[in-house]
Amino acid sequence: MAASTSFPRRFGLLLYPEFEVLDVAGPIEALIGLSQRGYEDMKLSIISHTLDPVSPGLNDFGRAIRYLPTHTFETAPQLDVLLVPGGVGTIEGIPSPHKPRIDEYVDYVRKAYRGYDGHEPLQYIFSVCNGALVLGKAGVLDGHKATTNKAAWKLITPSAPKAHWVASARWVESGNVWTTSGVSAGADGMLAWMGSLLPDKVVADVADGMEWQRVWSSDDDPFAELNGCEDVLPE
Repeated sequence: MAASTSFPRRFGLLLYPEFEVLDVAGPIEALIGLSQRGYEDMKLSIISHTLDPVSPGLNDFGRAIRYLPTHTFETAPQLDVLLVPGGVGTIEGIPSPHKPRIDEYVDYVRKAYRGYDGHEPLQYIFSVCNGALVLGKAGVLDGHKATTNKAAWKLITPSAPKAHWVASARWVESGNVWTTSGVSAGADGMLAWMGSLLPDKVVADVADGMEWQRVWSSDDDPFAELNGCEDVLPE
């Protein structure tokens, strides 16, 4: 099956200290699988404040893992799609030892989404878990529907008072803004996003290669009820 010429090829991954590993690994694994099935010209840029290694952990065990950015905010290339993971590093209400200056990441997301300095606006932006908080602070979610991690629902939803926060959602598609629930939901959301643009067989082959048992319905989310979450309507 010939690769789609209209499918986005230039992907960016935003990383900050204390991000959540599976928020990154699930969607990226799906994209890697796609890149091995006729989309070998896909490109990935890993973007952070500096080129220093970025660790996800809250303790020495987690900090033993180090991801290497390829670009800073200043050198980031033109992107088609930006992936923003969650993690405690974005939440002010959760104490942590290596809290980043999240406003700098918010500013980059704001500019990248709308276009800046000769860069065209993103075609899509995709957040996992409380990565939606970064999108909210950047104003990206204004006028959109969105979802996020249900365990931190009340901490995250105030970041975007002009959004309609959907509680019972594994993922939410709102125009070119895709948001998913917590952690493992990122893989399901990414497969759903791919499925909105590509033939079913291509995405099925990717999911089978991951041995991933997909959640097929966007509203299949038991964690909203488990955490007592309700929709938050825009102000």
